[in-house]
Amino acid sequence: MTTSSVMFVNEGIFGVSDDAQVPMETVRWSNGLAAPMDHGAWILTGINTGHVRVTAQRLDAAPPVEATDWEEIVEISVRSVEGDLRINSGYGITPDDLPLLNPQGPGWYRMRVHASGRSINLDGVSEEPVEDYLIAVWPQEPAESVIIRSSKMIDEALLANADTTPDENAHAAPEPDDTAEKDRRADVRITWAWTGRPSSATRSARSTPTSSPSATPSASPR
Repeated sequence: MTTSSVMFVNEGIFGVSDDAQVPMETVRWSNGLAAPMDHGAWILTGINTGHVRVTAQRLDAAPPVEATDWEEIVEISVRSVEGDLRINSGYGITPDDLPLLNPQGPGWYRMRVHASGRSINLDGVSEEPVEDYLIAVWPQEPAESVIIRSSKMIDEALLANADTTPDENAHAAPEPDDTAEKDRRADVRITWAWTGRPSSATRSARSTPTSSPSATPSASPR
């Protein structure tokens, strides 16, 4: 089943999760396009604010790779805890015309993320869509993340994350912790787990990650 929609995004992200309130503090690693969490994942857009075209593809098994029309393609493993995996803006908005991605219920799934146009209006505002995404999901046990087609943005993120172990981090449950330390770790992850171009809210924090201010739920994980 394949369905398309135009979706509003803000702070350069949208989510694929069981609900719109995704657990941002559990982000531990990113390939620059997709960042898995304890459950669900963030998708990073090129624009900061505006509309993007999104196609959702619900599958029973892994499809052949079709790279011709796409500038970037990655695969990650995502976990669904409620059996309601959907594409959403991350701000409580889920397009009605995009389908449930996992009718099979809770569990692990493989997600192949295709993107084009992310470099056209980097960190800008775009009322008319200039970016396209295809999110394909099928049931599969956790596996290593794969870069199928890379880009400068992906290469920069991988370099920034060179000292991390992505799949151990992506599949691990969040550690118990006090609120202050959880907020500090969340801000460091948000600041460093992406590309070298954070949002304005975290731009200054990149130079001194160990003394970053606490993150807020609406901060962009850039």
